Amino acid sequence: MSDGEGAQEPSSDHLSPADAFGKWAASEPVPLDRAALAIAAHCRTDAVDEAAALAELDRLGAAVREPVPEAVVGLLFGDEGFGPNRGRFADPANSYLDLVVSRRLGIPITLAVVTIEVARRAGLELHGVGMPGHFLVGTPDAGMFIDAFEGRLIDRAGAAAIFARFESRQAFDDSFLQPTPPEAILLRMLNNLRTLHLRQPDAPSLLAVLELLTKLPGCPPDEFLRLSQALATLGRPDEGARALEDAADRFGSRDGEHLRHAATRLWAQLN
Repeated sequence: MSDGEGAQEPSSDHLSPADAFGKWAASEPVPLDRAALAIAAHCRTDAVDEAAALAELDRLGAAVREPVPEAVVGLLFGDEGFGPNRGRFADPANSYLDLVVSRRLGIPITLAVVTIEVARRAGLELHGVGMPGHFLVGTPDAGMFIDAFEGRLIDRAGAAAIFARFESRQAFDDSFLQPTPPEAILLRMLNNLRTLHLRQPDAPSLLAVLELLTKLPGCPPDEFLRLSQALATLGRPDEGARALEDAADRFGSRDGEHLRHAATRLWAQLN
């Protein structure tokens, strides 16, 4: 199954990466590979070769011997050498799909995206499992999961054991193993990047992440406020005010009025 099957191309050949991300995120179904590559293209200053990354995913999908989880795991984490970037877990590169594909290194969620997309091309439908603390991949067998970070198949008990390592103050619940839709995977990827750029303050990179968060369907008003604050911090309060005014039209009267008041306060900074 090639990358193009089931995904609609953006209507314009000249979309910015941010606008392309918004279009992919609102598609049905969401093309997870395309949307994840748009994150990389928007958030990095160096060029992203999306075509090369998609071609490599196609090659990997064609190399899967049989459309079963064992074959996908064996190919990716055995033959092809994908694995965790333990030494530099906090490296933003681990969140960029093209680099994960080329370097064979990543974090649980991006290795999971590779697994899902390679399996899809091989005719096997897998799904994300957004367990708190550690992202997994679900299989057609409700009791079997893939831990893409460790490159292995696990059962419910294995998932619970992983959860206990990361979330010792909370009891495990089977609801943690429910399928996670693609748009929630994208949100989690962006939140990971947001956290990295807040821990190691990088205002321009944080702004890029916020710009994508506000492109997600159902984005709450608070994200637009954060975007406007980031723009103001970078000396661009006029852009922040316009972003708030544009966002106000998307919300009901109460939220919209709140955003307009915030825009007025930013415009006042220019007077």
